[in-house]
Amino acid sequence: MINLPQTIPVLLFGVSLAVLSPQLCAAFAIQEVASLTQASSDLPVVKSTVLSPDMDVPWSKPVRIVDPFEGEFLGVFDRNSLGSHLFHEDSEQVISLWTPSNIRVLVTVNFEQARSSFYTAGRVYPRPDYRRFVTTKKVDKLLLKVRQKVFKLDGSTGTFAVSQELATALKNAPDENLDIRLVLEGGQSVDSKIGKETVKAWRKIY
Repeated sequence: MINLPQTIPVLLFGVSLAVLSPQLCAAFAIQEVASLTQASSDLPVVKSTVLSPDMDVPWSKPVRIVDPFEGEFLGVFDRNSLGSHLFHEDSEQVISLWTPSNIRVLVTVNFEQARSSFYTAGRVYPRPDYRRFVTTKKVDKLLLKVRQKVFKLDGSTGTFAVSQELATALKNAPDENLDIRLVLEGGQSVDSKIGKETVKAWRKIY
């Protein structure tokens, strides 16, 4: 036997929740967007997405990018030097930008140093002045290993799209250096790493 006086208030309460739920969800969504907006407004601002060997940006930290051609979004810049010294001949540098929609990679190489010398007292002495020549290499493929899964990305002009699966993996990556492999035009491969601080910053990007 159903007790109607007790059942009716319960039904009314359930109906009221069903009516209010969309409003509550919308309120929570607005509050979350406001929190994200406030958090991003406190970040350093970088005014271009262009990667270059001598760029001056906050490395391995979340930034707010305000690009005149691409708009405004969050990102993190990473840099890794391969070789004993950044400015030595044939030393390579891997620069990358990680955003919610894509990953951009630039590989630069110091391919020559020009030394001059001077002659005095019957001996030739090297002159300590150098000229630095930097060239870039086109990156056709990007491989990332997150935990035990390897993501293989194909791109053009060094830009690679970020899928939802990859974004989730990057957001949950462990606090450690992450291995990447770049396949250059012509088939040459370059192994590099993404630093631990950049990996931590992904949590605010993805």
